[in-house]
Amino acid sequence: MYIIAGLGNIGKKYENHRHNMGFMVLDAYAKKHDISFTEEKLFVGSVAKVADMTFVKPATFMNDSGLSVKKLLRDPEDSVVVVYDDIDINLGEIKCSFGKSAGGHNGVQSVIDHFGTKEFFRIRVGVRPVHEELQKHILPPHGFENFLLSNFAPQELALVEQGIAKAVTVLEQLGQKTFEEIMNAHN
Repeated sequence: MYIIAGLGNIGKKYENHRHNMGFMVLDAYAKKHDISFTEEKLFVGSVAKVADMTFVKPATFMNDSGLSVKKLLRDPEDSVVVVYDDIDINLGEIKCSFGKSAGGHNGVQSVIDHFGTKEFFRIRVGVRPVHEELQKHILPPHGFENFLLSNFAPQELALVEQGIAKAVTVLEQLGQKTFEEIMNAHN
């Protein structure tokens, strides 16, 4: 069984922010495969189940995402997959990894803290701006934290869709390929 968590912040005002890339990927997967999410208070999130996969969009803010993910984990043999934004990866690109640190991402750190381990698969979707006029927003004094809580610029939308499509492809390969095979194909 796969527990797949898309990380983001709840609420309409956050839905198109860079920090909500995890939610965007799960929504794109659900739309493509005609599945729907239902709010489940027991699991503190919106959940969709299909075959051997359970998808969750935590109904917590990013910094407490691990609470929702942990509530879904019933069997130690379940494989956890976390989908999230990564400011160190260019927009439109993805990277997959297993068992790494949180890399400064508070949502991932919350998952690590709630599980007590970093041994889970990650689909890191790039949100780093590639357009020169936007790159200054991630540098001091602005810092990337505020930039992550902003919407994508119109000129970025094609790259946003490209990154989401790549992440959806990875989700579709779960169960067909090993994590190592997926990492080799997408890194």
